Amino acid sequence: MKKITYIVLGMMLMAFSSCYKNDNWAAPDARISGSIIDSYTGKPLLSSQADWSIRIWERSWKETVPVNQSIPVKQDGTYNNNKLFAGTYDMLPYGGPFWPADTVKNVAFSNGGTQKDFTVTPYLQLIDFDTSLQGTNLTLKIRLKAPKRVGLPNIVEIKPYLSLNEFVGESNYINIPEYNNKRIQINKSWLTEVGDVETSNVYTIGPLPLKSGYTYNVRVGANVNDANRKYNYSEIKKIEVGK
Repeated sequence: MKKITYIVLGMMLMAFSSCYKNDNWAAPDARISGSIIDSYTGKPLLSSQADWSIRIWERSWKETVPVNQSIPVKQDGTYNNNKLFAGTYDMLPYGGPFWPADTVKNVAFSNGGTQKDFTVTPYLQLIDFDTSLQGTNLTLKIRLKAPKRVGLPNIVEIKPYLSLNEFVGESNYINIPEYNNKRIQINKSWLTEVGDVETSNVYTIGPLPLKSGYTYNVRVGANVNDANRKYNYSEIKKIEVGK
């Protein structure tokens, strides 16, 4: 009986100790980075911090069905991740304010780093952005442009964004009625709202009340009624309000 007990205890100890074996897998250190290029401007697409992402699927690991991972896109239109396993991946700009993009297949992620840029076509362009400060009241003016209009989903709204730091857009803004209530609700097709032309008339937003002695980062966003309703943006302007 004692012999059986010792054998059982020995087996339990072996099983327990096996849980503490060193992990032979190296930590993931492959890097992928790049820019999302606006096809109209040739520059990185203006965005909001982590508002949408690059989806990736590893294809070099065959043991399981690939599950997508997401790499967030930064406000400046770039992305970067240096904690991935080296291998071959499919990649897709996903969930952003642009016409559907194609999946790019078999991109090699290496430990030395891989640069991969994507070009997308935005739904809308926000142009001729102008700001006017009278005392502590701010007025914004903007025009919309839609070079590609066939099949364009309805325009939803034009919205002001103000922030007290460098990040400004749907992922970070001063969320108060005084600003939100000044958005312009449209909910119409481009043809109905603007006509069969590429560029709209000027839209005016404001006045928006600011506080004396503060510096604001300001921009305007507009979106369409697709599945994601993400915003295309104007550039960011800094507004300093005197005391």
